[in-house]
Amino acid sequence: MTHPRYVLLVGLTVVLTASATACSSCKRKEEQPTEVKPPDHLAPSEVVEGKERAFGLPLPRDAHVAARFEKSIHVQTTLSPEDLVNYVRARVKDGTVTPGTSVTQLVNVAPSNEPEKRLTIDVRLYRGGDGYHSEMTVRDSTPPPVEPGLTDEQRWQKAGMTPSGKIADPKKLQ
Repeated sequence: MTHPRYVLLVGLTVVLTASATACSSCKRKEEQPTEVKPPDHLAPSEVVEGKERAFGLPLPRDAHVAARFEKSIHVQTTLSPEDLVNYVRARVKDGTVTPGTSVTQLVNVAPSNEPEKRLTIDVRLYRGGDGYHSEMTVRDSTPPPVEPGLTDEQRWQKAGMTPSGKIADPKKLQ
């Protein structure tokens, strides 16, 4: 017959071994972030860039270039004017923003990826055939490069003006 102390000792050893094995396989649960979004999801009101550009400014993916001229580009989108202004503000620097009741104007701004450019941008609401949308006019207001080495008089002459600000040869305008 087995001694009761031996049984107690064996039983205690089994319990301790089992609990040690169980505890070693347990790990603390790492805290999970409250909400992890996959990288392909957009935040509310986030607008995706498209392939089109207006003087260095990336246009929204849903933008439609209605007209393209030498110094201006006219764009229509399905975005609200507020969303379009926020989109543009995130992609330009410098300059001033003047909100208005019918037009928000961004003056002397530079596209983030082309700091030497200067743009003037007007964003306004317009009523399309299928609802309210916004339109934007982007104007290239980059000043012409200054030619080094010219005197003030030579610069006036090159512009076709006299140093007093009058037209040098009025017949050339006809």
